[in-house]
Amino acid sequence: IILVMGQSNTHYGFGIDPVLDTTHPLIQQLGRFDTNNYKIIPAKEPLDHHTKKNNRIGFALTFAKFYANEYLEDSRQILIIPCGKSGSGFHNNKWNKEDPLYNDAVARTLFVLTNYPNSKLAAILWHQGEDDVNNMGFQEKLDDFIFEIRKDLDAQNIPFILGGMVPAWANKSLNRAQAQFVIQDTPNRIENTGYADPALPFLIEADTVEENEIHFTAEGLREMGV
Repeated sequence: IILVMGQSNTHYGFGIDPVLDTTHPLIQQLGRFDTNNYKIIPAKEPLDHHTKKNNRIGFALTFAKFYANEYLEDSRQILIIPCGKSGSGFHNNKWNKEDPLYNDAVARTLFVLTNYPNSKLAAILWHQGEDDVNNMGFQEKLDDFIFEIRKDLDAQNIPFILGGMVPAWANKSLNRAQAQFVIQDTPNRIENTGYADPALPFLIEADTVEENEIHFTAEGLREMGV
């Protein structure tokens, strides 16, 4: 199981590529909408995040394909649980313990772990922070979130990977830069966490449309996925 949480940069990269973003026979997702809710269906872009949009992709499918090629044990498959929602944060009571999005992510993961006994949580992917750049308690909220969701999933040592925000956007104000540092510095505060750096091995650019500069391009999100 790969659990994916956060806000719009989990799934807002514009421009699906029919070759690069195609499905994979070993990768499924937990559906969310209509008759697919809580059903295992193909992991087809756009994935079933709360605010999925046509012709948009995230980093999860690319990450899952990399995981399948490099780490997946024989006879096993991958299930992505997409839980991203645009504009969600800690300050607006979406991701704190017992908040709606937090509860949804926990419930969906526990559903799979309970109903598919051979399943196991392999990683948590998190991309959020843009909505909390003016939240002076962001670091405390983020650290509490990691501790609580690991505890509620009985996965205290599960790898938790955080993605950095668009560098050009984050560097435009002190508050944004400070929030970016909080995310980047998480591995120095919490064990078994990692940081996906959008500046290494090369700088990932934002969408070229100015009003969309907060979002990575589809190409950028594929790079974040590996």
